[in-house]
Amino acid sequence: MSAAANPDRQDVLVELGVEEIPAGVAPKMLDALADALVAHLAEAGLPHGAVTTLGTPRRLTVHIAGAVAAQADRELEILGPPARVAFDAEGKPTRAAEGFCKGQGVGVDALYRVATDKGEYAAMRRFEAGRSLRELLGEALPAIIRGLPSPKRMRWGRERDAFIRPLQWIVALVGDRVVECRFADVQSGRDSRGHRFYGEATGVGPVALEGEVVTLLRADLELYRHLMRAAHVMVDPIERRAAVVEGARAQAVAAGGELVPDEDNADVCTWLVEWPTSLLGSIDPALLRIPDAVTQTTLRENQKLFTVRGHDGRLLPRFIATTNTLHPGSEAIIAAGNARVVTARMADAAFFYDADRRGPLADFLPKLAGRTFLEGMGSTLDKVARVQALTGHLAAALAPATASVAARAAALCKADLVTQMVFEFPELQGVIGEDYALASGESAEVAAALREHYLPRGASDDLPQGDAGALVGLADRLDTIAATFGLGLVPTGSNDPYALRRAALGVLRVLQGRGWTADLGDMLAMAVAGLPEGAATTTPEVLLSTLQDFFRGRLRSWLVDADAVGGGHAADTAEAVLEAGFGDVPAVFERAEALSRFRESDEFAALAAGFKRIANLAKKASAEDLAAVVDAARFEKDA
Repeated sequence: MSAAANPDRQDVLVELGVEEIPAGVAPKMLDALADALVAHLAEAGLPHGAVTTLGTPRRLTVHIAGAVAAQADRELEILGPPARVAFDAEGKPTRAAEGFCKGQGVGVDALYRVATDKGEYAAMRRFEAGRSLRELLGEALPAIIRGLPSPKRMRWGRERDAFIRPLQWIVALVGDRVVECRFADVQSGRDSRGHRFYGEATGVGPVALEGEVVTLLRADLELYRHLMRAAHVMVDPIERRAAVVEGARAQAVAAGGELVPDEDNADVCTWLVEWPTSLLGSIDPALLRIPDAVTQTTLRENQKLFTVRGHDGRLLPRFIATTNTLHPGSEAIIAAGNARVVTARMADAAFFYDADRRGPLADFLPKLAGRTFLEGMGSTLDKVARVQALTGHLAAALAPATASVAARAAALCKADLVTQMVFEFPELQGVIGEDYALASGESAEVAAALREHYLPRGASDDLPQGDAGALVGLADRLDTIAATFGLGLVPTGSNDPYALRRAALGVLRVLQGRGWTADLGDMLAMAVAGLPEGAATTTPEVLLSTLQDFFRGRLRSWLVDADAVGGGHAADTAEAVLEAGFGDVPAVFERAEALSRFRESDEFAALAAGFKRIANLAKKASAEDLAAVVDAARFEKDA
């Protein structure tokens, strides 16, 4: 039975209308709004159906299907003071009983005695009427809105309440009734807004459209989607993202090429528009002489544009823009405006590129001496020296055949940080290093290692293809983690400004991915030993122990993460495996896989029961008792 047909269950629709929220923040706020509403319903004891999140830069919308419309009435037994305190020797209520009854709003004749585990107490019964979903949401919504996470908040008018952007409207409906609430100067209602610039939609179903106002008469999900679409608002982010990508792909085909995939740019564009439309623009072909990565970064970072690749694999002098409004005849104007900005940005990039390549990449190394790595841990040039030394040690243990290539790559690994190009586009570090190294006459292996030592950048990123890049990447991350921990800059909670958890995961992924079995503890000890003498705020022994605990925690998180390759193990399986040691990272995953498989067998239950019994008996025995009954000479294997 639908919520509309069942008065005991009602759909809920909450839409917060705001001025445009930054693309990187809106999805997180939307998820937080849904979580807060669901948590409130759970706390109130109101079951519900499916939860749907919808949103655009101008609205955060949550729909909850079939929520119970009111709490059930209940009768509560309220315990008062102990009976010996509440009643005198003659059984009459005392002052303590009278005070309790006054506080509960009843007469003393309502008291009775009740036996509990702690003895006999005075008690009373109180009827508590269930509250309606509308009433509960009305009380909760202002606090929920106030508590949504945002990097910065602003106030408007004379209001004391703050939000990420000025709030423009609040739609709050349970069924066909408005949830009464107020935040800042905005009163809740049933009026939403359509697209800021499109206003052609006219009456569709039970709705009144006046300009951009869309009046919602009930909290119906499909009706909401339909009415918003009629008002040129695509409220589903998944649908909107697909429209962004398909529109760009169609324009790329029309230009005679194919779209260069850019998942991050598609995510950003999705949260910049409410009604995505794609258009094609042109670039001066002479500007494409710079590397493709520079062109793509320039277009993406500055204008959120997509690029087009020809069938020969080279970039075409075209770009694709995603726009929020597109009226007949406006395509040329918008494309020309984007082209002017693109031309200026790419001309700057070409100037930086030419200037940087006037000398070899190694010429930039002395400039690293003027760049502080971490206060107390020397310059970036000092860090490079530590990375070189650590790379040499790692190469000897893990890949001796690559030692010379890795040594040269380690020496040059940070040289591109002080180029004009990377100063302008930090995300090109490594990519520019590879290009400049090749232009300087370095070998292809060394050049590739300069790019690959930054891999993986995240949990799902590619691993280095060559041993040299993997070795330098390990040394770089291990030094960074050891130096940062040495200064006491340890990640706490969600606070990890130096991305040390990601760096540690990168170390573990490289060791696991390449099957390198050298001891992680030895690598950490070498990284600690390489730090400047006296720079750490603790002893080397304490620092090493802290680092080992940190890596153990990262390994445990990986092992239990169901979405991670090699993860998905039970928490106690992970603990058991790590308790046996974690220096050999690939072996950790092999043991976890073997133990998880064994746990599914019939033999495991019997073995576990037997071991538990032996362990319990052993607790009661002394070392001498055990020595008397255990004959080690009869063991067949070291284990």
